[in-house]
Amino acid sequence: MTWYQTMGYISTVALLLPVALISCLRLYKNRSLLILMLYYLSAFIYNLLSEKIISISPSYIRGFGIFNNLLDVPFALMYLLYFTKSPGLRRKIYIAILSFLAFEVLVTALFGFSRNTITIILGPGILLIVLLSFIFFIDQIKEVIQHGKAAGKALMASSTLFLYGCFFIIYLFWYVYKTPDVENAFLVYFFVVTLSAMLASIGLVIEKKRLSILDELKTTQNELSRLYPNEKIAFPKETAG
Repeated sequence: MTWYQTMGYISTVALLLPVALISCLRLYKNRSLLILMLYYLSAFIYNLLSEKIISISPSYIRGFGIFNNLLDVPFALMYLLYFTKSPGLRRKIYIAILSFLAFEVLVTALFGFSRNTITIILGPGILLIVLLSFIFFIDQIKEVIQHGKAAGKALMASSTLFLYGCFFIIYLFWYVYKTPDVENAFLVYFFVVTLSAMLASIGLVIEKKRLSILDELKTTQNELSRLYPNEKIAFPKETAG
């Protein structure tokens, strides 16, 4: 087995890990984390097909790859809503999602399901995700440093920033400069995806602990409110992550 094949199998298993964690930890109850699960599941299926772990016609693999790329940016934007604190920013991201979907429909109508379509769509999409994930990464790092909480969200944000920062470099070599070295390009992709999925998985486990503590606090608050209906009981919105 070659190093290329080994990394392909490792990345495929790594992509399944966040899917399994979100499912087992019941984090899919949050819509943004459900989108994250679908995102990794879609990438996992594409890896199965592209590495011929599941053997189907190359035309179907190509079609699924294009479909997967078209979903990439909208899914990432919907997932990033998990990190928003400002209603104004949340509204802007919703507008960005709808605008980007309209942009994808327009470009696809003009160029069809082709490499040119993906080249035009992915460039600005990846840059948008890099910008937003950088903003959220800085916010979460501040939370960790100043308040010692939300370490899980910081890891999840860093995973997205690392993934799309590297994706932009891969995008330049693969779609813009059209490098003929396919194997090395995919080798870098496998490494990036594996590391990103591992960071996201660790972040999900830590985030689950934080959410469990918040649920316990809400339960306690409800019980105290029933016992002391005339008292106003306030709890912090966040706890140590």
